Amino acid sequence: MTEIQIQDELVARVEGHGNIVVNVSDGSLEDCEWQVVESPRYFESMFVGKDFEAVPHMTSRICGICSASHVNCSLKAVEDAIGVSITDQDTRLRKLALNAEILQSHVLHLGYLALPDLMDSKSVIPLADTHEDEVRTVIRLHKRANEMLETIAGRSVHSQRLIPGGFSKIPSRSELSELRESLEGGFEDLDAVAELLAELADQLPDFERETEYISLTHPDEYALYEGTLYSSDVGKLTNTEYESVVNEYVTDQSIP
Repeated sequence: MTEIQIQDELVARVEGHGNIVVNVSDGSLEDCEWQVVESPRYFESMFVGKDFEAVPHMTSRICGICSASHVNCSLKAVEDAIGVSITDQDTRLRKLALNAEILQSHVLHLGYLALPDLMDSKSVIPLADTHEDEVRTVIRLHKRANEMLETIAGRSVHSQRLIPGGFSKIPSRSELSELRESLEGGFEDLDAVAELLAELADQLPDFERETEYISLTHPDEYALYEGTLYSSDVGKLTNTEYESVVNEYVTDQSIP
């Protein structure tokens, strides 16, 4: 009888903390667990009794990488609660901030977390020695995305300018022109990263399982800021019905 036990409590290159536990007996997989062992952070409790203007800035601290998403979600909830609408200009600027976040987050994931595995390197540090051009391309793209966030939101992490009702300060026309020129200059780097990933795609594991997909959907645009909830199991829902499709619970193996 052969037994194999794997317990990795130092899972690298993931956002957060987690363990992987695998038990194999006589060639049969008995257990395979992903354990989320981060302690609760109690953000919902922190917001109780706070001024509505402070809540979006607190919400952004849920995650530094995707802070713009948390800010915008909180802003939309606050503005809906107090009956405030924002201008088309402010809506467009908020969407730009979200696009900047998506770019920097995806580039960070691909360049710093995924590429080292796909290119047989322990981390991006030794990868820079063996594939300097590729790493420099990733760094340039990440820098452009962070500069975009700084221009729109005031800084690249935990925006200062996005507030209930709009913006505390909007970028000037000249700042937006410089930003556009910078982004247009990044197309070549984007193409290079896409081509590199296409070359490495055959190394990705062939894995699929039955699951439910939930996202925003919009008839006219890629839904980041505006849209309707959509579940692959139940179809379209109003955004206020999210609790009918989201079942939040803590699994036994993930209790800290």
